[in-house]
Amino acid sequence: MLASPLVLVGADKGGVGKTTVTRLLIDFLQMANRAVRVYDTQAPTGALKRFYPDIAQIIDIRDVRHQARLVESLTEHSAVTIVDIKAGQLTRTLRFMEDVGLLDASARGEARVMVLHLIGASVASLSEIEEVEPFKSKCEYRIVKNFINASNFFQENAHFSERYLGESDASREIVVPRLDPLAYEAVELTGLPFSSFVFDEPARNAENRPRSFVLRGYVRTWLERSWTNFEAAGLRSYVAPVSEKI
Repeated sequence: MLASPLVLVGADKGGVGKTTVTRLLIDFLQMANRAVRVYDTQAPTGALKRFYPDIAQIIDIRDVRHQARLVESLTEHSAVTIVDIKAGQLTRTLRFMEDVGLLDASARGEARVMVLHLIGASVASLSEIEEVEPFKSKCEYRIVKNFINASNFFQENAHFSERYLGESDASREIVVPRLDPLAYEAVELTGLPFSSFVFDEPARNAENRPRSFVLRGYVRTWLERSWTNFEAAGLRSYVAPVSEKI
């Protein structure tokens, strides 16, 4: 059995906040005392590695050698494996996992694969749900609505919304609330994880200005609300060690 849980965070459309949600997930698991192994697929420069230089490894998810490295790491029991999939590669990544038998292993209970599929408030983004339909039955699949702007994800058009999203279900859908832009930018300037910013840890770069109590408070509340939604979607139980599930 490939005992290490695998969580893919991705979307084919860009600009929906994949790396932000990955950072949220890493903080969530680390605060729960779970070891994490992180792959950043924004090769060659990386997007996630700036915030987690000690644990994030940059890979090219299109390279067979890197695909093998990722899948073979799932034999190690000690960590949750998280992959931040760059724009345009979610469907392709699921297809390679289908081709090598990983999704079939997941369907048989011999591997644990979860997909956090970020959708944006556009028809192009929502249509991705239909594209990944063939893979959904072989993994734990969650839709993630990341409220990076004032959109309501077509809630006023019930027919259109239900066509793509179905009925709202907290166990199958994760909502990431909107974070005040000034607070988000303040974290970006430090290059720190969100939780490190809240705890006022020293920045890795030259940023050493006093941090606003108000902005730290906004980030803390946003983290708490997002993590509550992660809990409701069963993420903590999904990534629990196999010994704790028995």
